[in-house]
Parts: sequence; structure tokens; C-alpha cells
Amino acid sequence: MKYKIFILFCIIHCLTSCIKTKKDLPLIIVGYTLQDLKNPYFQALANGCRDRARELGIEIIIKDGASSAEIQAKQIREFIQMNVDAVICSPVESNSMIKLINECHDKGIPFINPNQKIEGADAQIALNEYDFGVAGGSIAGRFIRDVLQGKADVLVLSYLPETNLLQNREKGLIDGIHNYAPQAQIIARVPAHTPELGMVETEKALINNPTIKIIVAINDSGAIGAYEAVKTLGLDGPDFCVVGLDATSQAIEKMKHPDSIYRGTVDIDPYGSGKLIMDVTWNVLKNGPLNQTMQFPMTSVTKENLVLY
Repeated sequence: MKYKIFILFCIIHCLTSCIKTKKDLPLIIVGYTLQDLKNPYFQALANGCRDRARELGIEIIIKDGASSAEIQAKQIREFIQMNVDAVICSPVESNSMIKLINECHDKGIPFINPNQKIEGADAQIALNEYDFGVAGGSIAGRFIRDVLQGKADVLVLSYLPETNLLQNREKGLIDGIHNYAPQAQIIARVPAHTPELGMVETEKALINNPTIKIIVAINDSGAIGAYEAVKTLGLDGPDFCVVGLDATSQAIEKMKHPDSIYRGTVDIDPYGSGKLIMDVTWNVLKNGPLNQTMQFPMTSVTKENLVLY
């Protein structure tokens, strides 16, 4: 009897050891370093990545680049040491990432590049930065034309100048304004890409230049800070206009306030873009590098179509 029980135990042990649960299956691990998780755009992008990764059975490790190329370089090297299956990077400074792509490739790790272009990446998901800026600038330009008789003093909120980042986007903002209001004057340009910087720098600019009526920002994050600064100073009248980019939920919420001076933003669907990033990563892992650059879509959001949001 004991012999039969022993045989039965051996059979059961053999069968159960051969059955692989989902937990036992090989796991795909992907590391992603984002520009700055204080930025609502990247918060939504990260959420889209996480949700799509879960659907695909991928474990994703998301790290905050904190607007520092040095921090991102350290994070990528940590991913390489972990021997992840793929590295994704939305770079703070594109040129500094080229060497790191080579380090990834030396270890057989594909490198996926959303947002600002890095030469040599295995796949790129890009936004036409100039057109993105033009779309936002055009909202402000039409406001100047229709409400301010074509003349206005403009404050531009950009990224920190030492990063040399998004110059085409900023140029697009300015050109978009001038397409509709060629007499508009850009009288101040300050680095302000977070809500905190947006508020502080806007307060300074408005105190030094009280004629400013238009603020265009490189993203919604800085524009939200500008919006709060204008309200704090009591300047939020019908002749004032703040425009951002990214169509974050925070920006849309402020646009929906009655008589809001937040006049517009441009939607590139950060949550959906996060899911797209993971789909592209999955494709590269299965099929190798992609020659064609994938494009993020964009839609201008104003009072006219705000109901859709």
C-alpha cells in the first residue's frame, strides 16, 4: 500500500512540475525613462503605457527623468544592468542619448524612442513639433485678431534654454500667432515648463510687463501655472488669453470654467499615445526595428469643440 502511495505521489509531482502557470512563463520586462513625471502630459502617457503593458503581459518599469539628461543616462544604464528586454526613452536632451543607444545595442537590447528624435533608435514615435506649436499659436493668433484688433504683447513660456529642447515647437507657437496677427509682439520669453515655474515666471513677467495680454506655453503644465498667476494678480478679464499644448485633463478642466481665460490647447492624446508606445515596443520585440516613424495625432481644442472633452 505504501508503495502504491509513493508511486502515486511521484506521478502527481511529475505532472504538476510540468504544468507551467502564467507566473512561471518567461516575462518581458521593459524599462522606460520619461522626461518629467511632474508634467501632467507624461503622467497620462505613463498611465497609458502601464495599462497597455498589462494587457500585453509586459512588466514595465517607469522612471522619472526629472528634466535631467544625467538622471536619464543613469536610469538607462540601470536598465542595461537589469538586462531588460527593451529600453524606452522620451529624452530630455536627444544628443546625449546616442551613446546610450549603442550601449543598449551592445547588449542586444532594442531602444524605442518616443517624442524628441534620437538618431539610431530601433523605433521612433514622433510628433511634428513645429506643426504642434503652430496649432497652439494659431489659437492665440485668432484671439488677437478677433478680440484685440490684431495687436498684443505676448509672453512665451518655453523649456529651460540649456536643454536646447523643442526649439521647433516654440518657433511654431510664434509663427502660428503671426499667421493671424502679424503685428503681435513677443516681448518676453522665459523658461517655465512646470506649473510651479509657470506661476513664478508669469508673475515676474506680468509685473515687469503689465501690457502682456497673451501667454502661449510650450505645454499645458507651464500654462496651468500661468493661468493661476494671472488669476492671483486679478488680470483674468475677457481680453486675456492663455494657450497651452497637450490637452491634459487639468487644462481641460480649467477651460471649462465659466469665462475662463484658458482659451485653448492641442490634444495629442497622451493616454492613447502611451498605449501606442507599448504597441510599437511589442512590434519591435517580435519583428525587429521599424523603418517607418510612427506619428502622434493632434487636434486643436477650443471653446467650440470643448464639449467633446
